[in-house]
Parts: sequence; C-alpha cells; structure tokens
Amino acid sequence: MYNATTRALDDDYDAFNEIVEDLEARGREDLRRQGFDAEDVRYRLELDMRYGNQLLTQAVTLDINRMNGVGDVLQMIKTFGDVYSHRFGSNCAAPEAGIRVNTVRVASYVEGDTVNFDSLTERAERTVPEAVGQHRVHFVEVDGAIDTPVYNQDALTADAVIPGPAIVTTENTTFLVEPGWHLEPTEQGAVWLLQD
Repeated sequence: MYNATTRALDDDYDAFNEIVEDLEARGREDLRRQGFDAEDVRYRLELDMRYGNQLLTQAVTLDINRMNGVGDVLQMIKTFGDVYSHRFGSNCAAPEAGIRVNTVRVASYVEGDTVNFDSLTERAERTVPEAVGQHRVHFVEVDGAIDTPVYNQDALTADAVIPGPAIVTTENTTFLVEPGWHLEPTEQGAVWLLQD
C-alpha cells in the first residue's frame, strides 16, 4: 500500500481488483453450488496488513471492495491505522516504515433471516415425546448397560423435553443425552443440553 523506500502509494489498482474479483467469483460459485442465487451473494473485503517488516499482521475489514484511485488507497491505510492504533495504541503505529498487505480475503455470504433469541431462556411447559426405539447403552461411570430410548428428529419440538439417558438422531447429527441431563429444543432449531 505504501512503499517506504520510494515513498509511493500503490497505484496498480487493476492488479489488486483482479485478485478481489477472482476471490468473489470463487465464493459466489461455492454458494451457488450450495443452492443460493448468485444475485443474493454479498462480499466483504478483509486484508491482513502490517507496518514495514513487522511480523505481526492485523486483520482489517474494509467498507470498500475495490481500489479505484488514490483516495481508496488512503482510505484503506486510514482504516488499518485506526484498527491498529485502537488495538496497540496510537504510539505504536509506524506508517513511515511502509504498509504491506500480506493476505487478501473476501468473505462471501448471503443475508439470512434475523433470528429472535428472546425466547431461548423461556421455560414453557414441556412434555416427553414418544420414543421410536431403544438400545442398550453403556455410559461412563455407570455399571452395566442401560435401556436407552431413541428419538428421531420429529421429537425436537419447542414444547418437548427429552430426559437422559437418551439418543436423538437427526439428519445432521446425533445427540447423546447422558443420565442426569436432559435436552430441550428451542423454537429457533437449537437445543439446550442441561444438567438436572
């Protein structure tokens, strides 16, 4: 960004922008393959920057995704300086030693719905769902096998409680609820594993 030897700011905007565009295209393709619409993909440019030959780099999130002139370069340098000074103190900044970019990262993402977590801690009246099976399971610090109910994903409703010992199988994971614990699903699709 700034060459201390020549005292010049980076002006190869096209080379920098090509790197960013390539990373955006890769991120867009990854998300498209996961079923997201390419038009919904958003990008955030992040740089790992440092002063001169310092070993320490500082991650900086920028509010612009392209360099189109000296003003953009100065804005990137200012953002880096602000983040660096906030973390290490204003006396630690050393722009006169040069300013380097070690890593260019583009975070590609799709905006999701806002999740309301207000009800996560509310304790509604809960009932134990019906098990779909049973296994004999050995638990640490318990002598012998215990007949353990097995539940499937349908049991994970917001009004359910699954006392341990239990096994809950879902499409993506399996929960093992040990004796002395219970599982409480939430409206948001998360679960609490709580000790009795």
